[in-house]
Amino acid sequence: MKEVVITADSTCDLPPQLIKKNNIIIFPLSVLLGDKSYKDGVDAFPADIYSYVERTGILPKTAAVTPSQYYEIFEKASAQGKSVVHIGLSSAISSSYQNACIAAAEFDSVYCIDSKSLCTAMGLLVLKACDFREKGFDAKKIYNRVNSLVPKVSTTFVLESLEYLHKGGRCSAATKFSANVLGIKPSIAVDSTTGKLDVAKKYRGKMDTVYKQYINDCLKDINKIDTSRIVIANSGGINPEILSFAKGVVEGRANFGEVILADAMCTISSHCGPKTLAVFYIKK
Repeated sequence: MKEVVITADSTCDLPPQLIKKNNIIIFPLSVLLGDKSYKDGVDAFPADIYSYVERTGILPKTAAVTPSQYYEIFEKASAQGKSVVHIGLSSAISSSYQNACIAAAEFDSVYCIDSKSLCTAMGLLVLKACDFREKGFDAKKIYNRVNSLVPKVSTTFVLESLEYLHKGGRCSAATKFSANVLGIKPSIAVDSTTGKLDVAKKYRGKMDTVYKQYINDCLKDINKIDTSRIVIANSGGINPEILSFAKGVVEGRANFGEVILADAMCTISSHCGPKTLAVFYIKK
């Protein structure tokens, strides 16, 4: 049986130690700050994004991984007699997945999965692929198993402000205005069937209170959650006490096999902005 290589877009936002431990190959998306291009998580980080926006008032642009970049890695793996399972950023958000499919079409043993998700929610699928590889599954079986999990991924996050989503064209001026006037802190969900973003719930009150309400809401149906792994992710600027609270609630609700604390990197942060908190998991 062929050795299986697991690859993913940088938007999986997995901590470096997990990427190294699981031998995952990462394709960084590009982040454009003015006329300069940087690689997500390589030579550009969220602090650079926030500094740029504060200085210019302009949201950075992000660019998908090109077919040629995918092709280079897929070709190398194929030449070594290996198969590839690639997990990509939601096709509703980026053209990266389509570009990976274009490159993969040249090979018989490269399988591309549309995560229909983002950030470490997508990363949970990447880690599941690694779990299946550890069990000795071949690439096609891993592909089928991970694809079956795509609709089960819970991808929600709560924002302090709609400013970045508005600048990026992902929410209307009217929605942003009404949220500001009414003091609404929206929770955004990614539709697991389409990969599109939508407002899931509207919170009001001080942000620390909102974070706590959101965390408790995420975990209210604990019996429906796959407790093998859960993620608490943030885009920076959140009170460490809130992150500790989130971890405490998670560990108090169930005996999770692994609790991952993750930082959202450039591509995600450039669309959501600072002080965004997420709890990601896979449903049973």
